[in-house]
Amino acid sequence: MKLKSNVFENVLAILTLFSMVGFCIYFYELFNPNSTQDNPFKLYDNNTGIIIISIASLSTRVVFIVCFLLLASVKFKYNKAILTAYILAALAIGFLQWFELYFGSTFYYGEVRDKQGLMFPILASFMMTLVIWKLNYSQKEDNNLNLKFILTGLINIGLYFLWGQVYEPWNLWQS
Repeated sequence: MKLKSNVFENVLAILTLFSMVGFCIYFYELFNPNSTQDNPFKLYDNNTGIIIISIASLSTRVVFIVCFLLLASVKFKYNKAILTAYILAALAIGFLQWFELYFGSTFYYGEVRDKQGLMFPILASFMMTLVIWKLNYSQKEDNNLNLKFILTGLINIGLYFLWGQVYEPWNLWQS
């Protein structure tokens, strides 16, 4: 049991270190005044709308990870408030990915759209699926499992259909 705890703590420390390095790189890129930098997405990343979406996305991801870690512990495993925050954060992450796709395609690029080539938002699909599998819909285990499979299929097919509907109008195929 002690070995598993040490491995978990080491993995958590490494992930925390990588996250801190990533945050530093992100904020350096964001606030670096040198516009001739080798980042072709500098103007996109410095767009006010994209900055707001990025901060909201970062905040919801932090809430999601904190709730995930709390729900993994025995003390908070069945806490309804944490579970609700976890589910709402997952839904917000899924929504924000689609909203960034919409905002970037509609308001930022305008008619140019030279940095598109955006593919299906897999993270949004994963987060919606996670919400489906986290909830219980029936007292019977077989009915619950069948309903989860059906809802997973419907939601993911629906998201793919939605993406297919906006693929041409938002010129997502251009790169």
